[in-house]
Amino acid sequence: MSSSATTYGDIDEGDDVLDVAVAQELAQERSPTGWRRIAYTALNNRSLTITVAGLIIFAFFSLTTRQFLTANNLLNVVRNVSLIGIVAVGMTYVLVAGEIDLSVGSVYGFLIVAMGLLVSTVGLDPWLATLVVMVVGVLIGTVNGALVTRFGIPSFIVTLAMLTAYRSGALILSGQKPSVTQAVGSFYTFTGGSIGPVPWLIVWMLLVGVVGGVMLSTSRFGYHVYATGGNLEAARNSGIQTKHVKVICFALTSGLCGLVAGLLWGYLHTAAPVTGTGFEFRVIGAVIVGGVLLSGGRGTIYGSLVGAVIIGMITSGLVLMGFSQDIGDVATGLLIVAVGTFDLLVRRTAARGATALTG
Repeated sequence: MSSSATTYGDIDEGDDVLDVAVAQELAQERSPTGWRRIAYTALNNRSLTITVAGLIIFAFFSLTTRQFLTANNLLNVVRNVSLIGIVAVGMTYVLVAGEIDLSVGSVYGFLIVAMGLLVSTVGLDPWLATLVVMVVGVLIGTVNGALVTRFGIPSFIVTLAMLTAYRSGALILSGQKPSVTQAVGSFYTFTGGSIGPVPWLIVWMLLVGVVGGVMLSTSRFGYHVYATGGNLEAARNSGIQTKHVKVICFALTSGLCGLVAGLLWGYLHTAAPVTGTGFEFRVIGAVIVGGVLLSGGRGTIYGSLVGAVIIGMITSGLVLMGFSQDIGDVATGLLIVAVGTFDLLVRRTAARGATALTG
């Protein structure tokens, strides 16, 4: 009897080992290989993907143009995209939450005109004027968010209408004439100056990027933003105030438009009503190139900032190669299409791979 029991026990144990071996073999057969492995890597580690892409573009222009790989040019590239990067931080929140803001360029232009008038006409201190236009920006974003969330109007329509409204508002407010003033004292130091060789505009971008990145990736509000964009209904069912989340994201973005209006005024001492024309294209382009999904639920501040730098490198590199800046805009547009197509292919491949693993 004891021998028989031992035999049955051995058979049971052997069956368990056999089952594990078969499961491992099936898992190896179904594990993603080749293009699927690349797709999984790109989908699950977008920061790595965008970093590698940026390094490739950097290496290409460094090898093709001597002037590109100079400290002065590299600082100019980052400084030129610093204002784009700052607003891209807010746009990342909006897109991750599942919305879009097309009005940032016009709001930016409207607020810089307001900045110039507050300083030159009203006589406000530049620091106080910057705070005022940031508050106005927050109010503008709050209105945009309220129209989207309370009345159910798609954000594309709301912000497209505001794009026209605030561009016209800038022209009316300025009388279609730019105002030129002089930034003096500490305000100019912290906008047009530099810390050693590093311009203050770059420092502002890094400060906003770090704060925005930490909030999005580690805070409770950041979790709510991802949840709102990832699955709106599930987020509501879990008690998240998704409408409030979206309104805050719009307010944050327009508030940052006020910040860059103050920074640009301090740097150039000019408030032109046409400022920000095409700005929304570059901001949204940087965010998309940085790996943020238009459908919401995925993206990082790091990726958006790298995306802004990539666009800056492409524009600068092509100009140094003898092309016009318009060609840089064409290349940026093609890059956005390419990134969107690549992202779609990656997601479809990953979805088929997941189906194969569970099927």
